[in-house]
Amino acid sequence: MNQEIGFLILFALLEFGVPIYVVWASYSEKCRLDLKTLWVHQGRIDKLAVIIMLTWWTHTSSIILWTFLQRVTTTDYMTYMGWAIPIIASMFSPTSPPPTNPPA
Repeated sequence: MNQEIGFLILFALLEFGVPIYVVWASYSEKCRLDLKTLWVHQGRIDKLAVIIMLTWWTHTSSIILWTFLQRVTTTDYMTYMGWAIPIIASMFSPTSPPPTNPPA
């Protein structure tokens, strides 16, 4: 029971502490971490981006908690991969357009 309480405290720190720190660090002049591009579009906060990010972060924290509590199943990991694959693919996609004339 004590171990479960510890994991729940860790979950609460992950769920609320990390997003608060990321937002603070993005707007603070003391820290060089700037992730505003994730939730700002044309100078305004993008509500859909915020919803998607918070949903993804909740899912990430839940997977970590379930893993610690040994209640996670293969289906949970597969569902999480549904989030991870498009994000990783967009991170590694080329930023420049492909050449118009391929070499002969």
